[in-house]
Amino acid sequence: MFGTSPIELLACDAMLRGEVFCNSFYYNADFLTGTNQAIGANGTPTQVVQITSEADFVCQRIVATCWGSAAGTLLQDPDFTVNISIATGRPWFNAPLILRNVAGSFAAAEKPTNMTMPRLIPLSSSINVALVNRTATAANFLEIVFEGFNVYYQQNSDGSPVTRSQVFHAL
Repeated sequence: MFGTSPIELLACDAMLRGEVFCNSFYYNADFLTGTNQAIGANGTPTQVVQITSEADFVCQRIVATCWGSAAGTLLQDPDFTVNISIATGRPWFNAPLILRNVAGSFAAAEKPTNMTMPRLIPLSSSINVALVNRTATAANFLEIVFEGFNVYYQQNSDGSPVTRSQVFHAL
């Protein structure tokens, strides 16, 4: 799913030139009852998502699905805030945001929107996802999915490896 952002256009162009191979990929952060990432009443769990060491990741959309206190009971509008950052310390927001403002849902015929500007996340990075449940009711399960594609760098015609900075003009 290529859009029209500079990151997506650069990846598409590099793929057409044979400099990279792009593959659809999803990363997830699961918050499940009975684990140390459970969302208890007024809970504040954190989940770390590890990006593979073989490819950069371009995140194009964030989607969330939440089950209420009973398994199988969809919670359409969970009163949670979320804060997301790259482990290097780069925050995605200036302050925690309401989950629905960040992550759409396919539940109840809704359709999440793509990110205004997809994020290039370097290989071997970690994404930190911190939640705050602002209610006195525990949630059974929440899955936050980072949708996008992995970028596998190929070789230049001289045999040297193509680099992230060559493709995306970024570190």
